[in-house]
Amino acid sequence: MKRFLMSGLLLGYLLLGINQAAQAHVSYTDINGLVGIGGYDSFTNYGWQQGQSFPYATTDDVNWYSFTLTQTSDISLSLSSTDLGDPSQPALLAPAFSLYSGQFVTNSFDTNPIYPLASGQRGLVNTAASFSLTTQPQDGDPVANERTVNFITSASVSPGVAGTASIVNLLLGPGNYTIIAGGNNAYTAAQDGNNVYGATFSFSAAAVPVPGAFWLMASALGGLTLAGRRKLQSSL
Repeated sequence: MKRFLMSGLLLGYLLLGINQAAQAHVSYTDINGLVGIGGYDSFTNYGWQQGQSFPYATTDDVNWYSFTLTQTSDISLSLSSTDLGDPSQPALLAPAFSLYSGQFVTNSFDTNPIYPLASGQRGLVNTAASFSLTTQPQDGDPVANERTVNFITSASVSPGVAGTASIVNLLLGPGNYTIIAGGNNAYTAAQDGNNVYGATFSFSAAAVPVPGAFWLMASALGGLTLAGRRKLQSSL
């Protein structure tokens, strides 16, 4: 079983406020093979909850992670509040994340001729259902880069509660996967205007043997045994 504590980059952007939609882009942190690495990542305290319903979240409101499975695997994920390495700053994030099958093309973003924002809509990121994005028109052919991520499940703690959100022993097939993570709190300008909150993200995956492989092996052994018996009987 592979286990690691993943550390992303500390995000230094300043949030522009919940009513101002920014041109935001998807940028994944690939968590494949990062065994034994630990540290902190920073999150908005409202990003995941913002994506639960209209006006939804922008791609910069949340953190993006990706992984690929080459065979059916039993996976576990967790997101735990931290103090960003400064004991004077308490662990305040109410952690939450959503898991999807599929991945977007890097630099897919919110405001786009293919997926324009409706009146009053902040972004296109939906943390409760499947959704689609594509790249900017100047990034070649945005239609060719159009992708949909399909919602699988999510985990969260209650709003205002620091702690750990986790998914344990979830069976997934081979393929590419997306994790969208952030806070499960309503946005307030005083608390979230320019603030980031800390959390650690952990991931483990254990390959699950294919039952058919055992069946084929048993069938082959059974066939050899039967052939051996027939040969023995014919020689008597």
